[in-house]
Amino acid sequence: MKDSDAVAVMLRELGRQLAALRREAGLTQEDLAARAAFSRSAVSVAEIGRQPPAREFWAACDKALDNSGVLAVGCDQIKAVHEAEERAVARAAQQAREARALAALTAAQQHDGAATRVTALQSCPQCGCQVAVLTTLIAEPALETSAGNGLARPGAAPAAPAPVTGRNRCMGSSL
Repeated sequence: MKDSDAVAVMLRELGRQLAALRREAGLTQEDLAARAAFSRSAVSVAEIGRQPPAREFWAACDKALDNSGVLAVGCDQIKAVHEAEERAVARAAQQAREARALAALTAAQQHDGAATRVTALQSCPQCGCQVAVLTTLIAEPALETSAGNGLARPGAAPAAPAPVTGRNRCMGSSL
């Protein structure tokens, strides 16, 4: 998932903070990289805020700059915001799937000759709550062939119900 604008701003700010702390300590990027056991390019990319380095990078920079872990805390905050955004996106996607499933179920129930049953219960992959798998059977109108021409015409005996794809309805994600 692409980082949101908020996460991108937070990464740039953390990078600026790293650069300020490095300069305040009188270190070049090369000096900090050597002390933190990372490459100079890793320090440069972090200072720009282009891509998020691992927490270990920020902790190593904290140690090399002899500060109180402020960079690692900033990394943790960015990670928390990113994860919250991912959960919000997953919840919105689940709600959209639920709305589509409910609309399909409602339409099927209004269809003459439709039968809907819960065919299974399983855990929702997003939130872990129980999900009912609904299977809807809709009888298709029977088609009879005219003698000799092979064309189908309505009016014969009803056909067996045709299964419609199962729909998952997560009951717990709207909490």
